[in-house]
Formats: sequence, structure tokens, C-alpha cells
Amino acid sequence: MELSERMYGHRARIGYTSPPLTTEVFPYEFYKIVPEGVSLAVTSLAIVVRSKEEVDNSYDISMRAAREMAANHCDLICLGGVPINMSRGAANAKQMIVDLEKELGVKVSTSASAQERAMELLGCKKLVVCHPYEEKDTDRIASYGAHFGGEILGARGWGSPFNQIARVPQNAALIMGRELMNKHPSADTILMPSPHWPTIGAIDILEKEFGVTVLTALQVIVWDALRRCGIDDRIEGYGKLFREF
Repeated sequence: MELSERMYGHRARIGYTSPPLTTEVFPYEFYKIVPEGVSLAVTSLAIVVRSKEEVDNSYDISMRAAREMAANHCDLICLGGVPINMSRGAANAKQMIVDLEKELGVKVSTSASAQERAMELLGCKKLVVCHPYEEKDTDRIASYGAHFGGEILGARGWGSPFNQIARVPQNAALIMGRELMNKHPSADTILMPSPHWPTIGAIDILEKEFGVTVLTALQVIVWDALRRCGIDDRIEGYGKLFREF
């Protein structure tokens, strides 16, 4: 058997700072989507219960990780975690991208910027939001969709603590998406925040059943990274975003 002389990420090497201290779902679903020749470099941050101290610490770790990923010649660095991205204000989150790109000479994105870009491109206006966390987190998490420019018609959570979301069943996103669309049939978009629970299997099913756009945090992060790295492959199975844009 002859082995290729090319490295795994010969088309693109994508760096990602992953909020959970234990990262499991993100790389699994990342490699289900990306074409051959795209690889992932991950730095896990410090989030276990999502305390302010953990968020602040994770912000600092992500800045160091971005510099190390740039030194390792990643083609793009995505800073994960909307709460971490926004922890020092929305204006800072956008300026951070500009400053890091200038300093490092590498493309930089965030989970927040990728989701905002996708929602604007697809004209998402009326949202329902399903997430893996406990119901007490619903208002805060749904508010991110409003920040990205959507009107929130309804939202619900699966009920998992942060450090257990990798154990959420694969059909949870489908169950919640159907429930929310049946309650709010005027919605044009189902938004699924957090790229650390299983979501990508529900995208095509829900889009076909309800004629809506489905955006999951992982799908959007991967799409944004590929397109900004010049990889324009149309990928089937993961929604309108990958098929048409």
C-alpha cells in the first residue's frame, strides 16, 4: 500500500478553540462534514460549569491558543464559544477578529461571527431555538439569536448540564425542532446553538419536513471556515447552507 506524500490538511488546516474542557462531539461531527484534505487542530479551553471565572480563563487561553495555531501555520483560526466571544462586549468581539488577523497574518473567525454571517446570508428573520442545556439557560441562549438579527418565536432546552451535553441522544435535536415548529409554524429558521451536542443528523430532515432553514453552530462554524479558506465544495446532507452557498 502506497501512502500519500501529502499531509492530512493539504487543502486546509482549521484551528478551533473548544470551550469544553473535555471536547468530544465537535471533532466527530467536523470530520463527518469536511471533504478529504481538511484537518482540525483543537485546543480545549476550561469550561466545566460555565462560571464567570471559567469564561474569563477560557478567553485568555483562547488568545494564547490562537497565537500558537498561527505559529503552526493553520489556515484559519475559529475562536469557539459565543459566551466567551461576547464576554467583553459585542464591539470587542468584532474588534478582536480585526486585531488578531493583523497581528497573526491568519484568517480569524468566531462562533458568533460565523452564525451572524450565515443568518444574514440566508435571510433568517423568525427563529425557534433548541439547545442541549437546562431550561434555566434558555432565555440567555435564545438571546444570541436575537443578537444575530432574528426574532425569537420560541425556544427550549433538552435539560443537560454543560459537562454532560456529549451524552445528549442523537435524536434530541430532531425532537425539539419538530416540537418548536409545530408550536410556531411561522418560523423560517431553526437555530441550534452550541457545537458540542449532536445536531447535524437533524438538519436535512427538518429542512425537508418544514421548508425552513436549519442552522446549527457546528455546521455554521465549519461552513464559514471552509468558505473563508477557499474551499467551495457543495456538500450534500447538511442543509441548504452547504448545498447552495
